[in-house]
Amino acid sequence: MKGLQGKTGKALSCCWKSRELLLAGALGFWVAGFWVAEDGWHHRRALWLAFPFVLLGADQIARAVSGARWLWLVALLLGWQSLSRGWADPLVVEQGGIGDSIAVFVLAAALVATGRKKGLGEWIVGGLAILGAVVVVYSLLVFYGSPSRDLGVHRLRNMLVYSDGLNAVLTGMLCAAGAVAGGWFALSVEKKVHQRLWLIALVTLVFGLMASQSRGPMLGLIAGLAVICFFHGRSFLRVGLWIGVVVGFYFLLILWTGGSADFVERGSAGRIDIYQWFLERISGLELMFGRGFGAESSIPKEELGWFVHHPHSSYLTQLILGGALGLALLLAVIGWSWRDAWQQGKRGECVWVALLSCGVVTLVVDGAEIFTLHSVPRLEWLMVVFPAALAAGRGYGSRTRARSEKGSSQ
Repeated sequence: MKGLQGKTGKALSCCWKSRELLLAGALGFWVAGFWVAEDGWHHRRALWLAFPFVLLGADQIARAVSGARWLWLVALLLGWQSLSRGWADPLVVEQGGIGDSIAVFVLAAALVATGRKKGLGEWIVGGLAILGAVVVVYSLLVFYGSPSRDLGVHRLRNMLVYSDGLNAVLTGMLCAAGAVAGGWFALSVEKKVHQRLWLIALVTLVFGLMASQSRGPMLGLIAGLAVICFFHGRSFLRVGLWIGVVVGFYFLLILWTGGSADFVERGSAGRIDIYQWFLERISGLELMFGRGFGAESSIPKEELGWFVHHPHSSYLTQLILGGALGLALLLAVIGWSWRDAWQQGKRGECVWVALLSCGVVTLVVDGAEIFTLHSVPRLEWLMVVFPAALAAGRGYGSRTRARSEKGSSQ
């Protein structure tokens, strides 16, 4: 019995000492579900697997909540969103509410605590990029392996999510974020063999993005790569050259196979009509306070000729449901984390501002609610909250170390 107690105590002591690493691993495992989880229902319930590690790192999370003021602003935003459900009439979306807000806040706080320690956030992001490259290869083989689908005609879907694959736009979002991370790692690692491996991951993800023919994520990729180019200067040319080769190869391939990418033919894909429809119908108190989260934000088929599930812009969605006050809070949260991410870029870690820029730009022309786990598109949390929280964690860690060094020098 004593031997068992001794082994148990040793194991618990080891877990306690490694609680930051274990928390990062649990968070990385759950976030990977955006790439591979069968659907949102299973993915949300997988949070229970991370819950024990959240409890184990509770002291680190509590320290982050008390010290990282970004989280206070997030709490204000989530509180406003939950409060707005009180005047949502009718309340058509039952999911969410205070439980969803608490889950989002705890996840954000856990990511801030993880991001505080250099290397842990990079480990998660790098793992996601590698996983993404593997999923893209699998999806290309399965999707275009069917005789009924042709490259350049049918838009690539992530075939691990949903029975018929993830929507092409959302697949493009995943590829864009992964490609931004892959581009940064290809420039940041020192060993040649590692650089080649990251270039392979990068070109795979860029090809997947091109095959999805999703223009919003392409704009996000350009925004993320522009940030990396700004901080890395001439060294970015090597990565940019490989991206150009992949894009050129994609167009040559579809010409050879007889496909025809319809980037231009799709025009605005009806988004101008969608935005105009919503903006013409919001004014007065609704403009200030919104319809309330959980209220209807779709357009009936008889209005535009097709059914519109959501406003196809996360910022317009925030304005419609949370009003100008809700949108101002959202922009303040994103702006704060983007400032922290930019400061980290000056210290040699521009991956956070690049990822956040990619997500912010992508959601201008797609997406719905950002700070929730119940959005129908489902990827907004990954595209914005995930890099924003890690960036805020890096900024919080830098400020804490600076104060500690200043105190010890006096």
